[in-house]
Amino acid sequence: MNRREIRQRLEFLAETDYKAFNMKLQPSKSEVLGVRSPALRKLAKELSRSDLREYVLSLKETDSYEEKLVAGMSVFYAKAGIDERIILADRFIPFIDGWAVCDSVCTTIRLKKEEREAFWRFAKDCALSDDEFRIRFGLIAMLHCYIDGEYIDEILSIIDKIVYVGYYDKMGAAWLLADCMVKCPDKTYEYMKNNSLDDWVYNKSITKMRESYRISPEMKAELKTMMRK
Repeated sequence: MNRREIRQRLEFLAETDYKAFNMKLQPSKSEVLGVRSPALRKLAKELSRSDLREYVLSLKETDSYEEKLVAGMSVFYAKAGIDERIILADRFIPFIDGWAVCDSVCTTIRLKKEEREAFWRFAKDCALSDDEFRIRFGLIAMLHCYIDGEYIDEILSIIDKIVYVGYYDKMGAAWLLADCMVKCPDKTYEYMKNNSLDDWVYNKSITKMRESYRISPEMKAELKTMMRK
C-alpha cells in the first residue's frame, strides 16, 4: 500500500461524530479524520506486511493523526528484526505530537526475550533525551514492557535523572511510577521516600497511585501523608 491508498482508506473509514468526540480529547496537534482504533490497527497490520519502511520514511509533519498512528503501530506489528524496528521507531518518534499517538503506538510493542535488552537501551536513551514526546515514548515503553524485578531499579534511577521539559513527559513519569507501585511496591515506596523529583511530578505520581484500584487502601492512606505542600 502506498501513501495515497492509505489516505483513501482512512478517509473512507472516517466518521464525523467520532472525529468530533476524538478532537475533544486533544489526541494530537495534527488533523484528525475520525477513524476508530480497531480499524486503524487492522490497517497498520496490513501495512506491516507490505511497504512499511517506505511509508514510515515518507512521513510528513502535515500528515493526519491517523496516518501517523498507522505508521507507528505498523513498526511494532512488523515481523522485522529488532534492529530494523528500532531504526524505524527512531525515524517515527519525531512525528509524535500528542499523547494518544505516543501511547497507542506503545501498546503495540511486543518483544521476544532476546529482543528485550536491545529495545531497553533504546527506550532508556529516549527517556534521557531532551524532547518531551521522545521522553514520554521511552517512559511509556518501559511501562508496558519492563516493570519487573530485573529492570525496576534502573527504571527508578532513570525517572530520577530525567530533566523534564513539558506536561506530557511529566505525566508519563507519574503514570509509570504509579504502575511501578502496583508491580514493585516495596522498591517504589522506598524511592518515593527518597528521590530528586520536582514537586509537580512527585505529587502527581502520588495522585495517580491513589487513583489506582490495584493499590491497597492502607498504602493509599500512607501516600496521602507524603504529599508535598
